[in-house]
Amino acid sequence: MGSAGTLRKHPVSVGLALLANAVSALGDPADGLVADLRYRWAHIDQAGYTKPANADTLRLSLGYLWKPALEWSAYVEGTRVFAMFGEHYNTGANGNTHLPSEGDPASHEVSGAWLAYDNGTAIVRLGRQYVSLDNDRFFTPGLWRQNPQSFDAVAAALKFDTGTTIKYFHLDEAQRSVGHDYPDPDQREWQLDANLIHLDQRLPLGNLAGYGYFVENDTNAKYSWRTSGLRWTGRYALGNSGAGLGWVVEGARQVSWRNNPLRYRANYHLLELGYGYRWASLKLGDERLGGDGRNAFSSPYGSSHGFDGWTTQFKNTPPNGLEDRFIGLFGQSGRWNWSITRHNFFAVRVDQRYGSELNALVNYALRKDLGIELDYAQYHRHALGANERALWATLEFRIGKQGGY
Repeated sequence: MGSAGTLRKHPVSVGLALLANAVSALGDPADGLVADLRYRWAHIDQAGYTKPANADTLRLSLGYLWKPALEWSAYVEGTRVFAMFGEHYNTGANGNTHLPSEGDPASHEVSGAWLAYDNGTAIVRLGRQYVSLDNDRFFTPGLWRQNPQSFDAVAAALKFDTGTTIKYFHLDEAQRSVGHDYPDPDQREWQLDANLIHLDQRLPLGNLAGYGYFVENDTNAKYSWRTSGLRWTGRYALGNSGAGLGWVVEGARQVSWRNNPLRYRANYHLLELGYGYRWASLKLGDERLGGDGRNAFSSPYGSSHGFDGWTTQFKNTPPNGLEDRFIGLFGQSGRWNWSITRHNFFAVRVDQRYGSELNALVNYALRKDLGIELDYAQYHRHALGANERALWATLEFRIGKQGGY
């Protein structure tokens, strides 16, 4: 298993710092320049392989946000992913099947190109864009991956003084995170006819969201479904000590739809309760994706890293469903962020324990636009998946932001 010291073996960390200084000198981010440069070293040690994988990848995203008038804006962005020092990992496309996989193949593409109108109450955006809803469980740009996921879409939102926000998206095509150069066209692009409706209502205690997602996938029909649900989130301050109680309560139902050859219904719920301070807090949670023994609740357009463990043992929900019971410690102090989470995975339909996973990270902001992060994951198999240990070391420089809903 590798260690954080491996970063010192590569000159990239020094080069990124120098480049950060050079790009910062080009101008203030408010002038319209958007840049993201991220180097990541990943070490994946998985049972069943004689050698671990080592992936050195570099993402370069450059964009420009133009505001020709007070209420109008336009944006264009390109992303390129480089495999550094050779491809000593399985990208899914390079034939290195004797090594564990890490889903960051070399690629290049136009990751954003849109025109938007925003008068503070009504917002309309047309073009290739990132879509992020709630906690990214169902729709996400997937920014953990080196190549993000974007959608060719029409998006609109209305904001009211009552604390109500209504959002609508029509998605025409998904540019998947494997990138534009991936050899299998059915994995790099999905043709969609999707209509997403999302309503947020600010409450005296927290926020209530209701959603209905109606997705027809003409490329991968098993991911055609309609999903509807409610999500209540909030935080309550306890006195003047800085302590607080936070919660998430969410429930949804998914039904196969239109051209889906499968016929199923599956339920979803997420329950979280947190208590603590900014510098340290505790979170307990339970997430359940139902399954009937043949088909299960799916979220292929959402984050595959931020849920159910970082080793991605459950990228596809098992037919008997998936329950994730987790406990986590989180904290922030000055420039430091850290977290430790323990997951225990079970089947929903039958009495079976799939496995358990430990996730830990520490992040340090070297300065406002430059940060370093270490992430560690260890999965222990009981009845599903493979024993795995993974370590990621990331150095990222960023100025500006694309913006969005």
